Amino acid sequence: MGRTAKQPPSNGYVFPLLVIGLLLLALAAPAFIFISQEGPGSMHAPLLISLGAGLFIGIIAQRSHLCMAGGIRDLIFFKDFHLMYGFLAVFVAALIGNLLVGSFKLGFTGQPLAHTDGLWNFLGMLLAGFTAVLLGGCPLRQLVSASEGNTDSAITVLGIIAGAAFAHNFGLAASGNGVPLNGKFAVVIGLVFTFVIAFAVCKFKVGGDVKYEKGSGCQGSILS
Repeated sequence: MGRTAKQPPSNGYVFPLLVIGLLLLALAAPAFIFISQEGPGSMHAPLLISLGAGLFIGIIAQRSHLCMAGGIRDLIFFKDFHLMYGFLAVFVAALIGNLLVGSFKLGFTGQPLAHTDGLWNFLGMLLAGFTAVLLGGCPLRQLVSASEGNTDSAITVLGIIAGAAFAHNFGLAASGNGVPLNGKFAVVIGLVFTFVIAFAVCKFKVGGDVKYEKGSGCQGSILS
């Protein structure tokens, strides 16, 4: 959605320090921090295991430049399968893990917190995928970039967290019972909003290539 610009090195420390602060709060568990006792928020691995797994996977993702949206982009634009190998590795690892613990279920039926409405599954992931294309990377890539000091990615990660909190607190999030009406409105509004942004930033030739806006540029992220 635009060219990167040099910033003071101190900006790169903001997000890592924020995350370290959250970790210290999680370890100290002060009274003003509320921890879910039931529901999806309570279903997590022990803190130290989560931290170790996150560091291990984060190092691999950083070194390999793993990105789901980037893998599909490179495959379409450049016929490059490099990032897609990571995509397939994640799928295989998740498949094997679910088989080993006996939680594998083929299809949507019976999945934790999942519904079987194919249309809204598709539209929801269309919104998530399209925003990832506009941002230049999937949520995993944004998290890794934020940890590397990219403040744009840091804002994106904070936006994802705030959006999740907003969706759950105001009844927009889907559940095993389906997608609430307000959630459907939110998805449609989100799609309209992102498409408006895409067309406002990038100009298109009829049946041609992306044209670059002076001073911003599209960086080949939009498909014409």
